[in-house]
Amino acid sequence: MWNCIRITNCFLMVCLLLTLYTKVSHSSGYFELQLITVQNVNGELSDGECCDGSRNTQDLRCSRDECDTYFKVCLKEFQSEVTTKGACTYGSGSTNVLGGNNFHFKNIKNNQNKIYGAGKIIIPFQFAWPRSYTLIVEAWDWDNDTRNNDGLLIDRNIHKGMMNPGDEGQTIQHNGPIASFNYTIRVKCDENYYSIKCNKQCRPRDDYFGHYVCDQFGNRGCMEGWMGPDCRTAICKQGCNLLQGGCAVPGGCTCNYGWQGPFCDECIPYPGCIHGTCSKPWQCSCEKNWGGLLCDKDLNYCGTHHPCVNGGTCMNTEPDEYHCACPDGYSGKNCEIAEHACVSNPCANGGTCHEIPSGFECQCPPGWGSHLCQRHGRVCL
Repeated sequence: MWNCIRITNCFLMVCLLLTLYTKVSHSSGYFELQLITVQNVNGELSDGECCDGSRNTQDLRCSRDECDTYFKVCLKEFQSEVTTKGACTYGSGSTNVLGGNNFHFKNIKNNQNKIYGAGKIIIPFQFAWPRSYTLIVEAWDWDNDTRNNDGLLIDRNIHKGMMNPGDEGQTIQHNGPIASFNYTIRVKCDENYYSIKCNKQCRPRDDYFGHYVCDQFGNRGCMEGWMGPDCRTAICKQGCNLLQGGCAVPGGCTCNYGWQGPFCDECIPYPGCIHGTCSKPWQCSCEKNWGGLLCDKDLNYCGTHHPCVNGGTCMNTEPDEYHCACPDGYSGKNCEIAEHACVSNPCANGGTCHEIPSGFECQCPPGWGSHLCQRHGRVCL
């Protein structure tokens, strides 16, 4: 029991630490300073003393080794009257020892236009960039034997201004009483952050939660085949009835239950429906002359099959049922049985009737023909 509680507590602690690490390690942008040249001809400190050794009595120059120069940067809110003490509210940074009294940096840029090389200080921030700022850049001499653990100050530059994020940097030239140095500064939004404050986030994605890319202003643009606020709605095949179907991927058309066809515009009739149609799913609306639940009952059997022979008259009685009214001399379901075929005098125009096993035949007078002597003609049939 206690082991389970300990494991659970450990798991929760790990999750909390991972969450805090993610928040701390992620930034919305960064302030970048790149040193270009540094000159401290006499190798002096801000108080007039030499970095190392003593002055030459003749030319008053410092005579021993050069300064061990490094830089510290403090970035804070815009101040009308700058105080060099106090917290660096926007962040701070420093370099290692970069050189002696005079040095120069040759930097290169990669295809993302980021500067790489020595003499660079990056200060990340996790807030909306305020545009206005105060920058304090200090050159220091590092010496393990100094009375200050950080070393001794060589010179200080204070710069105030406003800056929008972008690739182009601003060059600052400092000509101080002890040293001169120049550097470039710029503000860049972190990847997936946009706007002049680096507080608009847009992260391209192509998964369940969205299918979009980001333009230069951080606005979402749906990938081809997707639409909607989060680009999560697929654009179906042209012509697809969206009331009766839809799609999970672009160009598809999947029918809802009860519908069919390439565009989901055909209803599915009642199972087993033979001579019927539908206007909505599971109907079986019979075609003309058909009836029954499955439209399989012929309501006009006489017209469809013509079952009566030998002059019988067909009458529809029920679905799939009929009755033949036979002429005199015939009987049977279809009047197919000849009893006294000539009783009804079937031969017209003076024809003579003769009974035969299959019924009767007419011997027609001259000028008449056909089976019942109803047609003018020379040949008697």
